[in-house]
Amino acid sequence: MSSTPRFYFIDNLRCIALLLGVLFHAALAYSPYFHTIWLSADPNKAFIFDGLTHWLHLFRMPLFFVIAGFCSALVIVKQGNTLFIKHRLKRILLPFLIFLPLVIASFIHVLSWGAEIAKPLPPIYAAFSAMTEPQVSTAHLWFLWLLMQFCLIHWSVSRAMSAFKAKLPLITLPLFAWGPVLGLALVVISFAALLWQPTPFPAPDKLSPQPWALAFYGAFYVFGIILYHHKSALTRSAGAILPLLLVAILSLTAYLIYLTDPPTIEQVIAAAKQGALTPNGKQHVYIVAIQAVAIVSWTALILLLGHHFLNHDNRISRYLSDASYWVYLVHVPVLLYIQMPLISVTLPAGIKFFISVAATMGVSLLSYHFVVRRTVIGRLLNGNKQKVMQQSGIRGSKRAVTK
Repeated sequence: MSSTPRFYFIDNLRCIALLLGVLFHAALAYSPYFHTIWLSADPNKAFIFDGLTHWLHLFRMPLFFVIAGFCSALVIVKQGNTLFIKHRLKRILLPFLIFLPLVIASFIHVLSWGAEIAKPLPPIYAAFSAMTEPQVSTAHLWFLWLLMQFCLIHWSVSRAMSAFKAKLPLITLPLFAWGPVLGLALVVISFAALLWQPTPFPAPDKLSPQPWALAFYGAFYVFGIILYHHKSALTRSAGAILPLLLVAILSLTAYLIYLTDPPTIEQVIAAAKQGALTPNGKQHVYIVAIQAVAIVSWTALILLLGHHFLNHDNRISRYLSDASYWVYLVHVPVLLYIQMPLISVTLPAGIKFFISVAATMGVSLLSYHFVVRRTVIGRLLNGNKQKVMQQSGIRGSKRAVTK
């Protein structure tokens, strides 16, 4: 049996981030800010969902890429480059290729169905009719597509620099010795990568490589790699929790105050014709700078809190971590099928939100338990758990690279 310690906080953070993902996508329908751009935008809205969606959007995906980089580094160290890339091709690229057509088909169906039953129709439908050259979207599976690109780059660099692999912890030691410098570097990279993107920054859901997304999310993936080689830094950085909390709260508050007005339906239609929203002006530069500070501070804070309070085994979290890949794949289409008929129902936004989250999690988890868990689909997504645990010494190392 391997003596390598298990990083329980990885599973627990992924479990929490998964649940926050369902909350995020459900809250978009009831957010006044996102009313003109979300697929199941509801006439019943509440400003509390503006705050919730903006806050979750800042750190949720950067945190996933930190975890992905951490676990990719672990697998390369424990199993080598060849097994690493074989594993990633099987667990990331293959599910992406299988599920992307199914997800696209489900989106087409639910949007067509929604057009018949939703009263009133979400404003985004006006933009659909204005699209002259619609592009193939990877939808919420963009995470897998981008992660696969990072894994290929990671594998290539690791092979090319195999002679320096043993020296990597020593080479990167100064970065963690000067923690504020590392944080500042992440802020600068985030600012530069997001400067030409609208705020809030969009999902990089195109099939073609997106340079800004490679730079932005790649910085957090690399941070995760470096973090694996300096795991003790998480313990030594516990004293930074309170200062980080202060910076995170102040930057989030400033971000919400200075955030530009939500796009009008005319702007959304124009963006649909052009392919993207085009940011401009000095205010955009200021808000991107504030956004970069908020992204890094909240991501670092959640990571430290997870390591400090969640680094222990938990049966519920372990089960949800096992189920997380399946829930990630299906939760957005399931959510849309639930929210579309709710549009025509007169209920407070809070009640609709609760119904959406509860029903989506219920359908996703029940289908995982009875249809996926012990079938070929479960083996495709999660592999042989016992074998991977014995090889890598970390519960969920094979799963911690997927959202």
